[in-house]
Amino acid sequence: NWRDSFAVMISRHKDQLIQSFKILFAVGLIYWLWNSGKLDFTSLKYFLAPQWAFLGLSLLGINLLIGSERWRLLLKTQNRPATSFSALKLSLIGMFFNYAMPGGVGGDVVKAYYFHKDHANSKIISVTSVLMDRILGLYAMLLMGVIIMLYDREHVSTIPQLQSLFYIVSLITAMASLGLFLVFSDKVHQAGHLQKLIQKLPMAERIQRLYNSFYQYGKSPSDLIKVILLSWLGQVFSIFFLILAGTLSGATAPWATYFLVAPLGFIAIGLPLTPAGVGIGQAAFYVLFNLYLGNVSTLGPTIITAFQVGQLAWGLCGALIYLRRRQPLKAADYAEIQTSQT
Repeated sequence: NWRDSFAVMISRHKDQLIQSFKILFAVGLIYWLWNSGKLDFTSLKYFLAPQWAFLGLSLLGINLLIGSERWRLLLKTQNRPATSFSALKLSLIGMFFNYAMPGGVGGDVVKAYYFHKDHANSKIISVTSVLMDRILGLYAMLLMGVIIMLYDREHVSTIPQLQSLFYIVSLITAMASLGLFLVFSDKVHQAGHLQKLIQKLPMAERIQRLYNSFYQYGKSPSDLIKVILLSWLGQVFSIFFLILAGTLSGATAPWATYFLVAPLGFIAIGLPLTPAGVGIGQAAFYVLFNLYLGNVSTLGPTIITAFQVGQLAWGLCGALIYLRRRQPLKAADYAEIQTSQT
């Protein structure tokens, strides 16, 4: 009957429908921000000057290079060494697919897929390395956000919304710290309590493989610390880009505000709600900047739009690298990626 036919159609095209909804949601947010005067596209014209475009892209390029080195370090801990250049090329391809990939697949998954194709017997490591890279990157943002809000505790305590946000972020950071400790702990692994709990979950076998792989990263604590430090360093260059964009737009916000807002805003962008965080980032930065500045400003949406345009420019470089590969994605490859992601 028609209900069964409709259910089959939804099942077959679920990923495309989800991605279409994400795109529509992102476009809707951008349109609402622009139409209500909360997003000023005209301020981006200053980036058309060659010297500022070069400086801005250089800052984002350094951030991208640091990110690829962070991922390469994680691969090295699993005895899967990669050259800096190869890791950078795959990171650029991944950035391109953050914007361009149909369905629910992100650029990280495509990056993992190509690493697996380039290195035999590395499927589980290729997947867990990008997952661990994303997890530790988000964890580093949480830590930076808590540390900076503690540093500016006097200002945060004067605004109830910021104080509530501080408590929420601190709680999430504490829970994340506990989760990482449990996953990496030798004593917990040897006791087998987590394994027993995993066996009661759906897809227990797959989750067990992921846990075993994640546990291996904990055997190199010094490298994990380096990964977090590299995450902070990359964020600093991203914040310098935001400061540049804000200065060119004519804003007069103190630099400290950027360091307070950016880690929390980047967490919102990192959530897979829209392609490359477009729309979500504009809304998050609008709210956060206005909270910290205490007035209504278009600064937040404007600078994060410049940031995303700059990332897209580097993503287009990734598109050129992808087109030059001998193994472009085919329908069967896309199906394999979808399956591995699930």
